[in-house]
Amino acid sequence: MKSLHSNILKLMDSIINKIADNIHDFSVSDQAFTRCRKLNSTDLIKLILNMGAGSLNSEIFHAFPDMNSRMTASAFEQQKAKLKPECFKEIMSELSQANNTLQLLDNKYLVVAIDGSDFDQPFNPESENIFRGKDGRIYCQLHVNALYDVLNKLYLDMVIQPRQKMDEREAALTMLKKLAQQEKDFLVLMDRGYISFNLIENCNRLKYCHYVMRSKSGVGAFKEIMAMSNHEYDVDLSCRVTSSHYYYVTHKDTEKFLHMILHKKHHYKAVRSKNTRDQRWDFEDMCDVRFRVCKFRINPPGSDDEWEVLITNLDRNEYPLARMKEIYHLRWGIETSFRELKYDLSGIQFHSKKDQFVYMEIYAHFAMYNAVSLSVIASSKPYTQGKYQYQIDFKMACCIWRRYFSISDNSDKNFTQLLLDMAFYLTPIRPGRKDKRNLKVKLVVGFPYRLAA
Repeated sequence: MKSLHSNILKLMDSIINKIADNIHDFSVSDQAFTRCRKLNSTDLIKLILNMGAGSLNSEIFHAFPDMNSRMTASAFEQQKAKLKPECFKEIMSELSQANNTLQLLDNKYLVVAIDGSDFDQPFNPESENIFRGKDGRIYCQLHVNALYDVLNKLYLDMVIQPRQKMDEREAALTMLKKLAQQEKDFLVLMDRGYISFNLIENCNRLKYCHYVMRSKSGVGAFKEIMAMSNHEYDVDLSCRVTSSHYYYVTHKDTEKFLHMILHKKHHYKAVRSKNTRDQRWDFEDMCDVRFRVCKFRINPPGSDDEWEVLITNLDRNEYPLARMKEIYHLRWGIETSFRELKYDLSGIQFHSKKDQFVYMEIYAHFAMYNAVSLSVIASSKPYTQGKYQYQIDFKMACCIWRRYFSISDNSDKNFTQLLLDMAFYLTPIRPGRKDKRNLKVKLVVGFPYRLAA
């Protein structure tokens, strides 16, 4: 077994007990959880954490096989209403700090990725997350912005926003500033939807922050990048940015690559795109935004997305062009984690339509992801002589973790057996595989159609 903080089952119970001892910090009222109820705060938290894709009654039935300790769905909902969603975010945060042997890039940088994913919740006409899709239909949808440690496979932070009002750049800034407070060097990877002068300059001025952002290479890219021919580049750029409309009008003809940033006093116009409306600038009226641009070919000539452009502040001598592609490829880990969380861990199966309850379940699923991931890291992986290397099947790891977590035995012997069970289910690692993304609309599974098992 690998060296880890402790028995993860025991660690999870200690975190839950710590929260239960300070439950008034996570309850909506000082009077909550003061009376003796069949469902106490500890059991309530464990039940919400361990929920899967089943109906609410089936989840309660499996959690409480003894009829004398079992409660009705109505009683469960009443107890749950006393709890704040931040309770489960705290559990996620505590688990993210449990690994004492973190993997670092070149023993220097904590590598994190920022991305967002949409979650459909059961329709609620009173929800603040009502969203009108391109087809004109009305949904309840929210957007989760996550900060993910790609080498250690742990979620570190997250920001939930209504899908209709999402602002990924604002969420990214919030999480990065919080991460910088740890006073440790980190490298953040972001896709091209995040790139903006404001975010780049914030990262340039944020201590301990190093970044690699993907940029468009054609229409929609910065003018300096659009002007680059189809060749490999590794150059430093300085973009002159102003928020002064007068300066821009009087100098745009003489300064070819002058950029105008819209500020809050400018009126919105319907013809402007969403990205234009959402532009912000946190700095002085005149600023030179400096960064390094890496351009290289990723696909055969003539194919779509032939060229890749990355913007970074990493040192060229330490990280030449040949390594930049490898480093950015690490970002794919957060995409894989979203798939595992949504489908292997049943993160899209909610058991209520109220916004606060949905937030609660989302935080709980992210916390459980960290718990399962820590256990996978701790589990032994037998050496296999063959064509492929192997990894633990995450779907079966989720199934096994839920079973052991539900029996309330956190002994070292039981945790060792959990790790052995996980190590039994392996899947081959096939590097370099490519497949077209088959995007399908996935609607919410209604409450009457949930699994009974």
